[in-house]
Amino acid sequence: MDAFPPAAGRYGSTYFENEKQSYPNAFIDFVKGNREPALKFLQADDNDPWNAQTLKVDWYACFTIRNQVRKYFFFGPYLDPAYRQRLFDSARIWTEKDPLWRPNPSWKQRQEGWTPETMNSWVDVRNTDNLRAMRECAVYLMAEETGNRETQAAYRRRIEAYVSALYATGMGEWDSANYLSHTMTGYLQLYDFAKDPQVRLLGKAALDFLFTAGAVKYYRGSYGGPNKRDYNNIGPYAGTAGELALYFGDCPIPDRAPYRDFITFVTSPYRPPEAVVHLARKNHVKPVEILASKPSYEGWFQKDGGEDRPAFHETTFIGHTYQVGTLPTGHVGDVNGFRLLADCSQRGADTLILATSTQGYKGISTGAAGGDLVAHYRNLILWMNAKPDTTFFLFLPKHAAIEDDGATTLIRLETTWLAIHRIQARSNGIDAAATQAACFSKGQNVFPLDHVWSARGTGTGACGLALEIGEPQTHGDFSAFRAAVKAKSRLGLERLAEQRVDLTGCLGESVGLALTDGGLPRVFRNGHEHDWKRHWALWAGADGGPSPVRLGWKQGTLRVEAGGRTFEGTLKDGTYTFKND
Repeated sequence: MDAFPPAAGRYGSTYFENEKQSYPNAFIDFVKGNREPALKFLQADDNDPWNAQTLKVDWYACFTIRNQVRKYFFFGPYLDPAYRQRLFDSARIWTEKDPLWRPNPSWKQRQEGWTPETMNSWVDVRNTDNLRAMRECAVYLMAEETGNRETQAAYRRRIEAYVSALYATGMGEWDSANYLSHTMTGYLQLYDFAKDPQVRLLGKAALDFLFTAGAVKYYRGSYGGPNKRDYNNIGPYAGTAGELALYFGDCPIPDRAPYRDFITFVTSPYRPPEAVVHLARKNHVKPVEILASKPSYEGWFQKDGGEDRPAFHETTFIGHTYQVGTLPTGHVGDVNGFRLLADCSQRGADTLILATSTQGYKGISTGAAGGDLVAHYRNLILWMNAKPDTTFFLFLPKHAAIEDDGATTLIRLETTWLAIHRIQARSNGIDAAATQAACFSKGQNVFPLDHVWSARGTGTGACGLALEIGEPQTHGDFSAFRAAVKAKSRLGLERLAEQRVDLTGCLGESVGLALTDGGLPRVFRNGHEHDWKRHWALWAGADGGPSPVRLGWKQGTLRVEAGGRTFEGTLKDGTYTFKND
């Protein structure tokens, strides 16, 4: 709260979805004791012309209606009774028919854009996971509150379908470093305010899934990968990590600039299961490798019951001092395909990102030159590209010591160490131009503690990097790791002309990669070719081994075991049951 000084009514505007900022700002000011200016703002008319039919209350944009719901239910007892009645009456008008695509008398036809006048609807039509959650939960709650049973029933069916999808094939906006917490805020409303106990359980089911997904990626205050819609959310409390930290903690520095949505989380009674908190804090058997799958962005819109197969295959390895996650095709569009988080006493975790461009969808975290292929087995990773002049970039902390030893670059973090074996590539060392491109925005250094190392293909054929990760639990100290890498690690380049590369690490395990012209690469994990058709579970242990989190493809039962606690939640035929042990 201390990060938000008294605003004295200066909360922002109410145009379109600006309540995304202004309403939480007013909520925070109210909770801090500045009730009069906050209530004056929250009870002001929404004078945009499309709000006349709903008594000058804005029920259009998804972020707006999410906050209208909390204003009505949570802050309702403090509102002027006449205004609260107007809120009720406006919601009754809004939900007397399904507002989605209901012809709006204010507009005659659809146009290009997203603001109300372009869509000819009574409510926001966008269907990203987070906006859909806000819309469907808000419409349901206000229809339930005002007695519009037909609309209530329709939205219950939609909510049930969405939550069922989570437990069957996952979410299209999966694990987003930027938007996962926004989806949570939609379902927090349902859990907090639904009167129907079965619908409230659906809210809990959604939240249990979403917090579990976040717990897998959370690491000491930062957020790992891979993830969909990665907005370059790097470092402590960035993006979704900030909201998750309210529950998971485990970061040595305070969040001095929390995102305003924290007010939704702290005013909700929902708490994630204890086992999920331990999962986030990595209080489980380590090391462990988790294989996961993710759907396409709109899988459940394309086919009832979801897709026939996953769209993404993820590998995550959690060591004692780090975790690293990859996709076999690296970064694609707005999807991050590599993040490594390593213990750091100064900021909880260092974030390292491999990329083949510094300018991805929103920055280096999704930077791809095209054609990247990745093989991953536990602490060993191969990253290759058939283009012979590909440049490989590594975003890493400035405090990391870097040594070059022939064709191998050694990187020493606090308690985690990397050996990078270059494959037909030369090191550029710390790359000033790449650092400028990746770490600066509008002339400001947004990542002052980090910089970028790079290596470039020699032009003689397929090129890449082979990574080997060590820590005290595997090698004792950095000197021993360096010696073991030099004496025992081996790159197998005998079949490079066939575009096949192998890496045997200093512990004797191996990973291999055969490049393909399209689709998934051929990956060899410790001598065995990986069968992508068996990599379908939403979360499972690698090669039939243990995992702290499990959920089968279209199976419906989520199980988390961590910190000596067990949680199990099952979604079947639209009904959610759960138990904690």
